[in-house]
Amino acid sequence: MSEASFRKEVEHTIKLYEKEIGHVATRTWPMIERYGEVEALSRLMVSADLQQGFKVLRDRNQLNNTFEALVVRFKHLFKPDVVQAAQWRLDHAYELL
Repeated sequence: MSEASFRKEVEHTIKLYEKEIGHVATRTWPMIERYGEVEALSRLMVSADLQQGFKVLRDRNQLNNTFEALVVRFKHLFKPDVVQAAQWRLDHAYELL
């Protein structure tokens, strides 16, 4: 899986989230622009905060479309601790508030 297809999937995930919330993801786009997709998602995965996008997509039974799922699918682009954090969130998705 290429980095180009990863970037397309990141954009797809953001658009799904925006469709669910009915407005632009005003924090996500600037973060992607500032850090790039890999670094932005890495920062989100190791953050103590659970992002709104994860909660929204989880609550709509779309865990496979979360940034966490992308990190696990494209694990070759990320450091092991980032992949581990993403997998942990997916494994405990319904225990997280």
